[in-house]
Amino acid sequence: MSKVKVVFFASLKESIGQNEYVAELALPLSLGELKQQLANELDKGQALLEKGIQSSIDFEFARDADIVPESVHEVAFFPPVTGG
Repeated sequence: MSKVKVVFFASLKESIGQNEYVAELALPLSLGELKQQLANELDKGQALLEKGIQSSIDFEFARDADIVPESVHEVAFFPPVTGG
């Protein structure tokens, strides 16, 4: 198991009720699998399964089918529209 920093931004952070979480993961796994695991682990994690939630792996945009590698440092999730 690996410990991975998971970060939530904007309204997703408000929906889930925290800005980051350290997840214990059996890597590698797909980003979609990670979203499902977090949805089950976090009290309000179902927000991750809403349509349009975007993500990144180590600061690069990623899709649900992309693999979270064993060398990962951070995974981030954010809503489709994030102001800046």
